[in-house]
Amino acid sequence: MTGDKARIPTYVMGLDERMQGGIPMGHIVLFAGVSGTMKSSLGFSMLYNAVMEGRTSGIYVTLEQGKDSLASHMSGMGMDVDDPRVRSKIAIIDLADLRVQLDAQGMSQSVDWMGQLIKQLANYRDSIGFEVVVFDSLGAFFTLTKMENPRDEVFRFFEAIRRMGLTGIIICEMMGETKNQYGEFGIEDYLSDGVMHLTMERNGDAIERKLSIVKMRHTNHLLGYYNYQWNEDDSKFSIL
Repeated sequence: MTGDKARIPTYVMGLDERMQGGIPMGHIVLFAGVSGTMKSSLGFSMLYNAVMEGRTSGIYVTLEQGKDSLASHMSGMGMDVDDPRVRSKIAIIDLADLRVQLDAQGMSQSVDWMGQLIKQLANYRDSIGFEVVVFDSLGAFFTLTKMENPRDEVFRFFEAIRRMGLTGIIICEMMGETKNQYGEFGIEDYLSDGVMHLTMERNGDAIERKLSIVKMRHTNHLLGYYNYQWNEDDSKFSIL
């Protein structure tokens, strides 16, 4: 059966009803795209709207933007990050701050970054009981930490998310000469349960953003690429 799983909506209007209600809980899903496709905005808005509806709680791990910058950016898009429900149900972790602190102490080269990340997520899960982790982004994490065996660490990270019983939204860049590889190491899409591909296409003098569900296990889903846009009035994306 594909329809009997508990799901978390993407809150992309016009999409969830064409994928049996959303992403199955416990899945690890890549939000993959080139710069400018609003991957981070999609990841945060999904968590934000789920929290506002009382469906879940989560952690947003950021490396692309500082914590304050991220909150300001999402607030500017119409998402009220100061709402008590958001402040109590979404924890934002800025790993870049941690790296700066460890660099100052001369400790960053000796840290088991993946082990520390997994330990921190487990501690947060045990203390606040969150169910969703949004990780922004996988490539930035490995650039920041300079691990010797990143492919092994990707597997380690994904397995840790599964063992903790979390739903994982992993933001990553499209890589390769033709930007057709989901992630930096060529294994991320195989290890994940789902892939949402976000693109930017030129149409004359206009740029169109398009979205496709490339893969989603245990789900009958929409096929093809569809234009999508942000609707500030209701803090949701929609496909056109």
